[in-house]
Amino acid sequence: MKTLLEDKTTVAELVKLVKRSAKGRIADEEDLDTYYRKFWIIAADLVEANVINKKQHNKYFWKGLPWELQYTISNRLEVQNANFESDQVPEMEKTIEAGWFVLRKAAVRGG
Repeated sequence: MKTLLEDKTTVAELVKLVKRSAKGRIADEEDLDTYYRKFWIIAADLVEANVINKKQHNKYFWKGLPWELQYTISNRLEVQNANFESDQVPEMEKTIEAGWFVLRKAAVRGG
C-alpha cells in the first residue's frame, strides 16, 4: 500500500523527464503536445505545493526541449518581440505557441 508521501511528485521526477525529453526528438506538434502533457502532470503539482515557482517551471519546460527546437523557438520569439533576448527563458505558454508555429512551418516545408 502506498502512503501519501509516495504519491507526491518530486523535482527529481521532473528533472528526469526534462533530461530524457531534451535528449529526444520533438519533430511535430503532436510530439510537443505529448511532452507538454507529461511535463504538466508532474510540474503542476510541484507549483501547487510551492516546491517550484513559475519562473522555475518555465525554465524546466524550456530545458526539456531539444536544443535545435530551443534555437528555432528563440528565433521566432525574437521576430515577434523586439525586446526578447535569445538568452531569456520564455514563458511556457509562449514557448508552446511559438513551438507549434515553427513545427507547423517545418512540416509544410517537409521537415
